[in-house]
Amino acid sequence: MGRVSARYGLETPAMTAWLVGQGRGMRSHNLVDDIAPEPELLRLWARACRVDPARLMRLSLTSRFSDRPPTWFLERPRVPVCLACFDADCSSGRDSYLRWDWKLADHVACPTHGEMLCDRCPACSSQLQVSFRFRGDLLRSFCRKCDTLLTGRGGERLRPADAGFVEGVLDLQRKAQGIVRGESDRRARLEQTIRALWAPLDRMDAARPVLALWFDQPGWNCPFEARGAVSTDAPLQHLPVRWRALTLVILGDLFGAELVFDAEMPETARSLFSRAAPLLPRRQRGPSAIGKGKPPIDGVLVRVQSLSKSPVHRLSGNFLDERADFSRIHP
Repeated sequence: MGRVSARYGLETPAMTAWLVGQGRGMRSHNLVDDIAPEPELLRLWARACRVDPARLMRLSLTSRFSDRPPTWFLERPRVPVCLACFDADCSSGRDSYLRWDWKLADHVACPTHGEMLCDRCPACSSQLQVSFRFRGDLLRSFCRKCDTLLTGRGGERLRPADAGFVEGVLDLQRKAQGIVRGESDRRARLEQTIRALWAPLDRMDAARPVLALWFDQPGWNCPFEARGAVSTDAPLQHLPVRWRALTLVILGDLFGAELVFDAEMPETARSLFSRAAPLLPRRQRGPSAIGKGKPPIDGVLVRVQSLSKSPVHRLSGNFLDERADFSRIHP
């Protein structure tokens, strides 16, 4: 899609809008969905690209990963990228392109180059949106906002401590991917645990989540999207890539190699989740989830679900920025 759009000097959304205008009775605001594309819109793209529609359908993420729930794909247009992969495309003399695994919510580091994915432009620091343009008959990636060529060349090399951190994250990433594509009950426990980690603390005006208690470092800022990790079924979709990596690190520290608890919750995790904010007075919905046969984490989620959707005072000082320095979050 990026290659065809660039040939006409357009961005992919503009090209899609033009194609929709050629179809009869289609809504103009529709865009191609990488997860589960709309068949009629896919047919228009197939005709524009001169390829079989079935071939394009096989490129969709639901076709590639039939055992992965749609909520574990990134739906937002800002897909994190590996700058080293773009450099490899350039060195190999091929068009740059977005990799399919960058759209996985549990994918935060590149296993090929051992680097963290990047969701902010290295030049203007804005949330990264990739624009593809032809340079010398090859497709190259640029920041859509500042027009900077996206490359990792000339940047600071990873320090040994950073390289070790990424290696540990890659191991946790592989384990998380096994859980997501495995048994549904283990995946549900993983989702519940992540939502509880991002639940707000018991101080009513605090934007800091429960996982703030995991490390003792003042001055860090909680991303605004953190509330989405609590109030939706997709706990990692709304978080920047570095906060998703931090979530995996904390899961490994609390629950070990399994990343989830099987029977009894570890005491460290129990003490963290007990600090989740209680709900404001509301109508009783039935017996408490904390009881016989109910995992203790369910009770935490019931108590914080409504609070996570309520507005948080901006003067709390926790929503100033999404960027974080990984050198300050090691346990």
